[in-house]
Order: sequence, then structure tokens, then C-alpha cells
Amino acid sequence: MADPNPDEKSKPVLQTAFFIMPGNALRSLRDELQISAGEKMTEGILYRYGFRCGEGQIQNMDIVCEDMISISEVLPGLWGSVGLGRIQLKDISDGGMTVIFKESIEAMTVGQTQKPSCDFTRGYLAGMASTLSNKAFSAIETECMAKGDQICSHKLTQAKGEVIPGQEAAVKTESKYKLERGTSYLVEEDSPDRSYDIFVDIVTHGGQGLCITRDYPEKIRRMYNLKKTPILWLSNAESEFAIEPVQLGKLYHQIEDFLKKSKDSAVLLCGIEYIITQNNYTSALKFLQLVRDQISIYDSLLISPISPSTLNERDLKMIEREMKVLNTK
Repeated sequence: MADPNPDEKSKPVLQTAFFIMPGNALRSLRDELQISAGEKMTEGILYRYGFRCGEGQIQNMDIVCEDMISISEVLPGLWGSVGLGRIQLKDISDGGMTVIFKESIEAMTVGQTQKPSCDFTRGYLAGMASTLSNKAFSAIETECMAKGDQICSHKLTQAKGEVIPGQEAAVKTESKYKLERGTSYLVEEDSPDRSYDIFVDIVTHGGQGLCITRDYPEKIRRMYNLKKTPILWLSNAESEFAIEPVQLGKLYHQIEDFLKKSKDSAVLLCGIEYIITQNNYTSALKFLQLVRDQISIYDSLLISPISPSTLNERDLKMIEREMKVLNTK
């Protein structure tokens, strides 16, 4: 009989398996991504790919660093096995540190550019630091040999806008909804009222939630009295917790990280229609499929409202096949 959940069975192997990537392969990956996704998307994809590599290298080691001094003591030795160039550390403080490369494999593979371009490397650094400390770190490259600087310099700091699971105050009434864990629910309704009602019911009965919405986060907090629940805003606005709707990889990354950290979790995803219009239907469907798989792996819940009249019958049916439909009529 086939394994009903092969992804779960293969997870321990995938967490410890590594392979060597030649520098020219990294260059080819960047070139192909730029052709298919554009420069801005390429930067984000390479950063998150590097982050996962750095995270994967550390997560099975029994190493926990309580502060930046501890990280600075172990990072150079751990980085030596990465093969992206030797590092020197300076400006070490509680808020972060500066990582210096006098030679950078990624900068050499990229060639001459007009701006810092070591996106995979800075993601790798952020992934390692985040996993060593169990806190979210980000890395910004301020100098890069690819654009003519003498060194590559990365500023490693604790990340803003980290999605941290919170616990809402519990209510004494019984839960109104009995949902099956590990399931993704599609709530067919013209306005997301019932979806929010389900979500609030979950987070006020012991669950930890992540709300992803088209509405301004403070408005949602006031409307539903959500004080501890992290809220991500699907918007192109400049805001700490805003995520551009075209950055589906980044959004998926945030959801996956939340599921790893939380207990009895639930994700409310409002704005499927908006995601489709800002990307395309195929990309949005693939995104939903990947999120659904993570919901199953982490025994979580996904609540996604959708207005059936906004999609043609075929497109709606495709989404319905991926999720369990709740009809409000």
C-alpha cells in the first residue's frame, strides 16, 4: 500500500541531506529566475532559498545561542563549511553584527552589477542566525564586490515584522464550530463574516491563529478584538506587516514558519480573489495547493472565504477540489 503521507515520512531525511552547488550553477539559477520572474522576484526567491539552506544546516545541530556574542563565537566556524567565502565579524552588539567577505563566491559568479547582488549569501546568513538563536534575523548587503566595492558587507539584524504566534484570552462558552484538523476549508460567501466568526471562535478557545487579510490590520483588531494574533496585510503599501500580493513565495514562507512555531494553529486567508488578479489563476492555485499540504503536515486548519460569483465555474471547481467546501446558504 502506498504511504498516505510520503512528505511527512521523508522530512527527517530531507532535513539532514545536503548537496554541493557549483558557483556557475548559482549563476545559472539567477539568470533563469530573472528571465522567468524578473529582477525583484529573483532577489526574494534567492534570499528565501538561501535562508532555507542556512536554516537546514543548523536545525539538526544541538546548538542554541542566547545572544549575539554567542552567535559570533560559533558562526565563523559553521560558515567555513558553506563554501561561499570566509567571513570576518565586526560591530557586534545586542541588535546585530556586520559580516565581512573579502572574497565572495556569489559576487564572483554574478559579475558586474549596479547594486548589491549576493542575495543567496545574505539569506544563508539570516537563516543560520535565525536558527541558532530561535529568533528571526534578516541580512542586508550594504557593500558588494559585484558593484565595484572592495568587500561584501552584510548587516545582520533582528528582523522586524516577525510573525510570532500569540494566545488570545479564552472565553468560557463552548466552541461553536467543530472542524477537522489537518483540513483546508473553503467558505463560499459574498463577505467574509462567517470565516472571521470561525477564526475568532478558534483563537478564543485555545488555538493560535494567523490572519491574512486585505483589510488594514488595526481595523481587523478593533472589529474582532484580536490583541495577540499576528495579522499580515495583503497590500503594496509600505508597512511593517504588509506583503505584496505578487510575493507568493514570501507569503508561503511566512505561513510555513508560523505553522512550525504554533500549537493548535489556524490560518485565515482572506483575499484569494485579490491574489488571483494580482498574479494569475495558475500561480494562485499552486500557492493554495502548497499551503494546503503544509496545513495537513502540521495538523492545522485553513479557513479561506471566497465569493463564488467572482470566478468562472471551471476555476471555482478547481479550487473546490483542493479544499473542503463550507457553504453559508
